[in-house]
Amino acid sequence: MKQQVVSNSHGSRPAPSPVAARPRVSRPAPPNLVKQAPSPPASVPAPGAKAKPRAMAVARRQLAVPAPERRETVEEEVVRLRGEVEALRREVQRLLRLNSDLQQSNKAVVTDPPPRNPPPPPPKKAPAPPPPPPPPPRQQQQQRGSSRTSPAPVSQATTLLDTYNSMAKHQRHTQRRSAAAAATSQASIVDELQNRSTHLLAIKADVETKAEFIKDLINKVQTSTFASVDQVLTFVDWLDQQLSTLADETAVLKHFDWPERKADALREAASEYRHIKCLVTDVSSLSDDGSPTSCDATLRKISSLLDRLEKSMNRLVNLRNSVMPTHRELRIPTDWMLDSGIVSKMRLASVNLAKVYMRRVLKELDRDTTGNEDNLVAQSVRFTYRVHQFAGGLDCEAMHKFEELRRRVQPVSSA
Repeated sequence: MKQQVVSNSHGSRPAPSPVAARPRVSRPAPPNLVKQAPSPPASVPAPGAKAKPRAMAVARRQLAVPAPERRETVEEEVVRLRGEVEALRREVQRLLRLNSDLQQSNKAVVTDPPPRNPPPPPPKKAPAPPPPPPPPPRQQQQQRGSSRTSPAPVSQATTLLDTYNSMAKHQRHTQRRSAAAAATSQASIVDELQNRSTHLLAIKADVETKAEFIKDLINKVQTSTFASVDQVLTFVDWLDQQLSTLADETAVLKHFDWPERKADALREAASEYRHIKCLVTDVSSLSDDGSPTSCDATLRKISSLLDRLEKSMNRLVNLRNSVMPTHRELRIPTDWMLDSGIVSKMRLASVNLAKVYMRRVLKELDRDTTGNEDNLVAQSVRFTYRVHQFAGGLDCEAMHKFEELRRRVQPVSSA
């Protein structure tokens, strides 16, 4: 295409034609196929040189070719690697904590597997079996909890239990053999001691040499009858004297058919009757003979005797309720336990205590100058009331002493 040069009136240089002034703009190709055209040399200006750089800039903006990546420096790479190492360390710590929590939960859940062959039950008289084996170590429990599905821990535990059961069985057999040997040796030692013991030899001699004597005593105990409790007391004293000739009464009599039930009942009745009889005698023989003992000591002695009478009465009532049928079956007298027997003697003896008590108080009131009359009178009234309740009343002499004591009280009360 040729350009037309037209000169104007002003003599300016010719302007290019409109067709020549239009820049050539090629269509943009795909980014991967576009190649930057080399720039023309500066010395040789091409036609339309002013419009070409502008068109090239527009083409670059349209294509938006990315700039080449910048390579990171050594310092930036070190920083990045350190961050990755720190992130990995935190992740490892988290996994370790999770693993420890799982192991603890497995230890709480996992139990020892049941034994295949449980040990047989021990015999009744056999010694106690040894204690159970200690639990497995902590590491073994952790391993077993961490790998529950693997069959290795189960086989190991079964082997351990089998070994322990065999050892326990062997130990029980050893203990039984040692116990039997010890019993045999103990029996031999006992036999040897019995053969050497003087006491046991004396018992054997009594059993062999006094058999007829003991059989005669057995016959007398079984066939004897008694009219009163005094005869029982006499017979028990004689029987005790005869049995005292034996080396050991209990050891010798167990070799014979000794009537222990009747002999014990006779001894019990005789012992209780003797005790009450001696107490009644002591109370009845008590008198105020002007002894130099003080008034307080005499009154305390009289009060202690009344206490003993009350305790003996309670014990006799309990004995009467429990043994009277047995004594009647064994033909042992029981009338002394009734109210008409020794009980009446105990009540009369208590009345004697009241008379002695009031007599001693009246003597003390005659010579007392310390002003202790009210206390003595009150003590005497209380003691006399106790005797009245125990004996069921007072006799004429006791009532006379009480009236005299009451006359002594009136002047004191009026004063």
